[in-house]
Amino acid sequence: MTTIVAMTNRDMYRAAVISQRVENDFVTGMQVAKLHELKNRMRREVVKFAFLKKGGEVRIAYGTMMPALVGEHINGRGSCGDARKVCTYFDVERGQFRCFQLQALIKIW
Repeated sequence: MTTIVAMTNRDMYRAAVISQRVENDFVTGMQVAKLHELKNRMRREVVKFAFLKKGGEVRIAYGTMMPALVGEHINGRGSCGDARKVCTYFDVERGQFRCFQLQALIKIW
C-alpha cells in the first residue's frame, strides 16, 4: 500500500531537525505528522497534549495559538519557534508562551 503525504516547507524543516536528533526515519515521519496535527488544531482550539521535558519529566499541557486568546500576549519581541527548533504554544493554564523540542511530543488528545 502506498501512502502519499503532503508536506509544507516548514514541515520539511521540522523533519530535518527531528531526523538529526533521533536518527530514525520512521520516528521522524510520525513526529512530523503529529506536530502538523497539533499546530493545525492549536490554531482553532485549545488542545491537550503531552511532551517530554528536558529533565525527563512528562508534561501535560493545554495549549493554543488561537489569535483571539493569544493576541493580547504577543509583544513582538519573541522569536519564531522554528528558528529555535522548538514548538511554541500559549499555555492557557499558566498564561504564558511555552515551548518544547520538536521530537519531544508524546500524545495529543
